[in-house]
Amino acid sequence: ETASVLAKQTALGAARMLCENPLSAIELRHQVTSPQGTTDAAIRSFQGAGFTAMVATALEAAAQRSAELASELTE
Repeated sequence: ETASVLAKQTALGAARMLCENPLSAIELRHQVTSPQGTTDAAIRSFQGAGFTAMVATALEAAAQRSAELASELTE
């Protein structure tokens, strides 16, 4: 339960920072990520595992399905 609360609060805080700051998400991350720290280690592991490509593929699949659903509505 504690981990769930911490994860939700962390995500909420990150979203608030992004919404309230003119910097891009990448620029903000660079400002708050300590070099060689825990977040840096996690991000490097995501990058090494192909996370960026996986997210891009998922977004493409969602966009394609959205287009299919939209075309079904016009038929």
